[in-house]
Amino acid sequence: MLAFFREQWQLVLVMLIWLATGFYLQQAVLALLPLSVLFFKSRDLWPEILFGMIIVLVLSDMQKDMFLKMIVFKNAKNFYIIAVAGIFLLETRRFAPLSSVFNIFLPFFVYSIFPLVFSNNLFMGLQKTISYALMFLVVPNYVLYCFRRQGWDFFRNLVHFMVIILLFGFVLQWMNPEYSHVMGRFRGLFGNPNGMAIYCYLLLMLAAVINAVNPKLFHWRERLVIFGVIIYFLISSGSRASLASSLIFILFHRFFAYSALLGLVGLVFMILAVEVVSSNFEAIIIALGLQSYFRLETLEEGSGRYFAWDFAWGHIQKYFVFGGGFANDESIMRRYRLYLESQGHQGGVHNTYLSMWLNVGIVGLLIFLRSLFLLFFKASKLVPMSLAIMFSVFFSIMYESWLVGSLNPYTIVLIMIMTVVTEPEVVRWRELNPE
Repeated sequence: MLAFFREQWQLVLVMLIWLATGFYLQQAVLALLPLSVLFFKSRDLWPEILFGMIIVLVLSDMQKDMFLKMIVFKNAKNFYIIAVAGIFLLETRRFAPLSSVFNIFLPFFVYSIFPLVFSNNLFMGLQKTISYALMFLVVPNYVLYCFRRQGWDFFRNLVHFMVIILLFGFVLQWMNPEYSHVMGRFRGLFGNPNGMAIYCYLLLMLAAVINAVNPKLFHWRERLVIFGVIIYFLISSGSRASLASSLIFILFHRFFAYSALLGLVGLVFMILAVEVVSSNFEAIIIALGLQSYFRLETLEEGSGRYFAWDFAWGHIQKYFVFGGGFANDESIMRRYRLYLESQGHQGGVHNTYLSMWLNVGIVGLLIFLRSLFLLFFKASKLVPMSLAIMFSVFFSIMYESWLVGSLNPYTIVLIMIMTVVTEPEVVRWRELNPE
């Protein structure tokens, strides 16, 4: 990883300038970020554009209690994405042949425009609809273009960079533990522990997929460090949902590697086992002495999620078929914020299915799930573990709404995973480039 800093010194320098500007000149970041994209392009630093996007999204996830002045990145990220998308749209030929990921989700993006007719905030809804589509259009093509230019070195640097982001959580802890912890749970550079956990879970799958496609990319010591760091931070977050999602992937990617039927049979048995364990979960946790880690006092209420789900389901009845357009879920939760806080709940819906239902209705939700299933089912013919990824994602989004948002540090990682497992020139690189 030290080699990464030597090779990417320009990226490191630019990021330090971002941080300094955000701390001392806040609003100047709005202009600095898109100018940085143009700087990277002028020097043919295409991977740096993608790495920069990731760190900007991470910085935008920071909360006021960490670094108040860094909140400027929440708005500045929009300008960065616009610059990245602008380059792609103006120079589309450079990226040809284009990735197939966007085409698979195209029916959903076309449909998602219609629910905006029922939107309570048309401007915000339209903005989020466009940004969601742009992420699925731009990110896969940048990943492919970087791979074409640098080969597997790009993916090695990508994983190293994402692991380094986790390790920088220790810097915050060294500065002040209050910056890196919330209620005794570690969050690193992220806004909350659950966010860091989702990032770890997705990075775990991305690294595993890359390693499966090219087993010689990482030396065994590198693999030990990469997966060791990811698992350490995942456990440190104390997130039950992301830990369970990771276990689903780890356990079943081997099953699906042998046979899709074997994987499905194993998954059915796991669901039955979970039903048995869940009915005795409290007794098991007490017997193991893990009450503190699993936050047993919040288990029955699901950390407020069950109340949020019930509240969201009540409002879904008004938008059941077609939804209210993107950002409808946020608008509703914001409108009833005081009431929700009085009931002990803070945050959003905490369920991608319900959030998507509020936004695009049952019609849009089914189209979206159809695209997600179709992508991973087709990908399983090239990368068998794709089905394990799909089922673990289906579980993860049951407890968080991260997949509804486009400009967060999580959706971008899933899109990169989709790109790796679906693109033949990545998966079949040995056949296309015989020695």
